[in-house]
Amino acid sequence: MRQNGLEVRATRRSRDCICALALGALLLAGCGAEAYESRLDNTRKMFAHMELVNQNLQGTWSDPETGVRLRAPLQFVMLPPPVKAEPDPAAQKAKPASGEAMEEEEEGEEETPDDRQPDYINLGLPGLRGAFRAPVKMVVEKNAPTEGEAFLYVLTNHDLADKPEEAKEFEQEFIKVLTETLHVSVDVDKDWREEKFPLGDPATNGFVRPVKYRNVTVTPTEDIAGYSRQFSVYMYQQGDIQVIVLFVLPADTDASENLTKRVPLCLETLAVTGDKLYLPRSGPPAGAAAQGAF
Repeated sequence: MRQNGLEVRATRRSRDCICALALGALLLAGCGAEAYESRLDNTRKMFAHMELVNQNLQGTWSDPETGVRLRAPLQFVMLPPPVKAEPDPAAQKAKPASGEAMEEEEEGEEETPDDRQPDYINLGLPGLRGAFRAPVKMVVEKNAPTEGEAFLYVLTNHDLADKPEEAKEFEQEFIKVLTETLHVSVDVDKDWREEKFPLGDPATNGFVRPVKYRNVTVTPTEDIAGYSRQFSVYMYQQGDIQVIVLFVLPADTDASENLTKRVPLCLETLAVTGDKLYLPRSGPPAGAAAQGAF
């Protein structure tokens, strides 16, 4: 009888163990299913955001001399940069090869005109690396034009790599010149904003790492070249590198242009290589990685 009791207890323990293992397996299977569904949901969000970006933005523009990249809103077209004339080989052979002569030649070189600079306002954009233009519809008013121009400019302080103190003041100096030209003033406490794109929790925005900016938008009281224009300055800093993304839009841009959606999408695509300044003609240092959303 005793032996039978032991056998019964052993059988019960074995059965309990099997039940526990089965229950554990079911729980693990449930956790695995939840993890799979979570990953699948995250993948859907990522691809949905990528599709949104592709539907509203151009392909990637990049500046190989500074390692800056951006995707402009769909309707914007890149303005071609100035092309320097190729040196005359015969003239080069006729010149002395001394270092002093080469320095004099560099100092005497004429700058190639940059047609990307604004012609609607007396403002030279420092460190201009990229420019885009788009014809846009405007809200129709009596005796007012129905179409205006929108511009996107990308500026950097790379040209000041050999002037580190001036490079640090690049953004501040630009705002000073811009506000003086527009005859407006900005209040550091009231007008400046800290913003990041995309907005909100990255888990709901396709897991895109937010790009952080300091932003100020000014609208002069007087029309510029026929209509009111709005200047939105987005300033990004990465180490010693400062990048300004400037949008100049008609103040009465029609909602059908979708710029309230496309401008934030554009801003989230900014990517900058490295965090050290270098002169543009030298290009990014080897091994420097680009940081940004895309």
